[in-house]
Amino acid sequence: MNIFKDKIAIITGGASGIGKALCEELGRRGATVIVADINGKGAMDIADEINASGGHAEGRFLDVTCCIEVNSLIETTVKDYGKLDYIFNNAGICIGGEMRDIEMQHWQRVMDINFHGVLYGTVSAYRIMIDQGYGHIINIASMGGLVPMPFNAPYCATKHAVVGMSLSLQAEAAILGIKVSVVCPGFVNTGIFEAMTMIGLDKEKMLSTMPFKRLPKPDEAARYIIRSIERGKTI
Repeated sequence: MNIFKDKIAIITGGASGIGKALCEELGRRGATVIVADINGKGAMDIADEINASGGHAEGRFLDVTCCIEVNSLIETTVKDYGKLDYIFNNAGICIGGEMRDIEMQHWQRVMDINFHGVLYGTVSAYRIMIDQGYGHIINIASMGGLVPMPFNAPYCATKHAVVGMSLSLQAEAAILGIKVSVVCPGFVNTGIFEAMTMIGLDKEKMLSTMPFKRLPKPDEAARYIIRSIERGKTI
């Protein structure tokens, strides 16, 4: 049974990495996909590819650090389609380095995207889903939200926050008919490593130690996430 057919799904950070792979997988399964990303052109390109393959998608510019923009996207989606079945709060960045070298501006940037962006999407979608009486919020955290990762304190702090917030909401939401899941992938071969900012450390040296060829690809991670949702897993 395909639970995603004819469903409406928003995916933030949908223009690349796991977000892109989730958009493509959901599109293949018959969902209407709202590809949301700060890279607006990239989001529209992914949506065009899904539509060309017989799916249904729209690309939207979205800055997840802006609560008003997140609310607007969700409200517009519900207005256009009459409902919201799924939201995947996936957008994220990484700024690494020794904690003694990381400035407050770096902490704030990671917090704004990785935690506040997820929080805004969760709260806005949750209120819509309460009115509907159904819906599923899927927050993409990380293995770094479960275990320590030296030289990645800001990233880990935000991912721990996402895990704590999501698991705390699960019981409240279940009473109201809403599902909340949090996903904690290990290392996946996405562009996050190349795009990350390193403070006081040699980024090229760090990248040279990563076993990229042995890491799961984004499409593999996306299929695992989708299968987990189908099986009712929550973390």
